[in-house]
Amino acid sequence: MRTTERLRKAKAWFYRELCEGRKLKVPISGNSILNTETTEPRVFLAYQPLRPDINGNPTALSPIQVFEDDPYSTCPSITIMPNASYIQFVQDKRFDNYKNIHRPHKMGQQLSMTVLFSVYEPGIRMPGFVDGMENGKPDMSLLKDGTEEGLFTLLDWMDDAKELILREQTIPETDMILDKDSAMTSLFTDQNYVVDRRPIYYGLMLITWNCHADVGNDKGKPTKADRLLEGLDD
Repeated sequence: MRTTERLRKAKAWFYRELCEGRKLKVPISGNSILNTETTEPRVFLAYQPLRPDINGNPTALSPIQVFEDDPYSTCPSITIMPNASYIQFVQDKRFDNYKNIHRPHKMGQQLSMTVLFSVYEPGIRMPGFVDGMENGKPDMSLLKDGTEEGLFTLLDWMDDAKELILREQTIPETDMILDKDSAMTSLFTDQNYVVDRRPIYYGLMLITWNCHADVGNDKGKPTKADRLLEGLDD
């Protein structure tokens, strides 16, 4: 199975299971603190888009018109970023060793990915805050810090993702099987410190999928290296 097809299926699966029907806060025009809006999260592959299309939706970077990368334009979202992966390898498991099971290493490969979650939480507006803003007498004491709310929203979403992959352990219509022993989750950190991008909150999951190693049209035939070693090729 081609990597592009695996990523397309993964994108559709994450959207269907973790985004569709879910409403999360979204930054609004002008960064106004008076109003709040919600939207359905989106899923991106590898890169977050840098400019909107004609309908105002983010698209891929255009060589003609380049906009500054604005994380507020793509939040809330999930970004699936492929990582370095084995192209032909199946790792021995402890259970296999105990049971004297030998798996053919050349039958498998891996697709590792970092799944980045981002949510937006500008703060909690207490009763009377909006009225004060509309009357020109804002009481900022009624706008509570949203750090815990943003953190909990992020972690609840990531917990839904953890439960999903542990429950299913595969992505439908693919050859991808979860490697449970290597799956990890974390807040977005740098040098062991949580990266502070408030009011946007980031978390990530490191997921490795075991897949079939498809060698294309020459499947089962001797490789060029094999033929050279056996003196069958010049």
